[in-house]
Amino acid sequence: MTKVISLINLKGGVGKTTTTVQLAECLVSEFGQKVLVIDLDPQTNATVALIGEEKWEHLDRQGQTIFHLFEDKLEHKHTFNLEKAIQRNASNLEGMEDLHLLSSSIRLIDIQDRISDVAQKTNYALAPYEVIKLCLKDVLLDYDYVLIDCPPNLGTITRNGIEISDYFLIPTIPDSLSTYGIPQIIKTIHQFSQDRNIKICCLGLVITKYISISTAHQRGKQTLEPRFKEIFRALNLPLAPVFRTIIPQANATAEAVNFHDSSHTTFKKKYGNSQSGGQYLYQYVMKLTEELMEYAGQ
Repeated sequence: MTKVISLINLKGGVGKTTTTVQLAECLVSEFGQKVLVIDLDPQTNATVALIGEEKWEHLDRQGQTIFHLFEDKLEHKHTFNLEKAIQRNASNLEGMEDLHLLSSSIRLIDIQDRISDVAQKTNYALAPYEVIKLCLKDVLLDYDYVLIDCPPNLGTITRNGIEISDYFLIPTIPDSLSTYGIPQIIKTIHQFSQDRNIKICCLGLVITKYISISTAHQRGKQTLEPRFKEIFRALNLPLAPVFRTIIPQANATAEAVNFHDSSHTTFKKKYGNSQSGGQYLYQYVMKLTEELMEYAGQ
């Protein structure tokens, strides 16, 4: 049974894209799952991390990114071809044939405010939130997991991801700026799911970029779980967990998602060259992935 998970935070720089890439590579490499990553963020960081800039530029020129999918609906074009757009073996690791990618484009920035016009442009045959749903309806069941890297907002592009998701996951640094928008995320998605009559629930919250010697991070970690649970109680929703695995701040983590570093041939080499808190970094990712599979029921 396919599990579709959107990764969302309204604050940039919290490790959302890094978490998406890590989970995707770990699910395929270490747990034998078939995974599709959908990059909805105009920054294209997940795309570049998985296939590199050169291949992304080729796809963009050929009209095979998420931008072109939306543009087709707005301009009555037929440029986008899903079979050509989905990139197989989307990793610089060996043996990753089951990791696939649907790429983003920086040109999404130019079109995001117009996506609400999709209904009018299609004679109301298609709602603005259903563009990705219609495109992927025949391929989603080919995957064990679909991970959606959402932009740092709750606009129409993000809602296209929410529309097809079973869960949403919130990566966050345990500080006030990074966690400020979490209640808004949960309330907005809850209201959207009721309005659209879709079933989506919060898979949980992941603490990222944790600095153990930071007093602010220590305090934030201690208060985050009760604050997180209170949001669900106020909305009369089932509680979602704060993941037990906490991802530490480490330069090696950021360096690991550099596609052009050809020295990484296996998952453990890519994420395991250094330690934090007595563990190799790859062990944190594996434990996080195990928790994700546990909470998603697989």
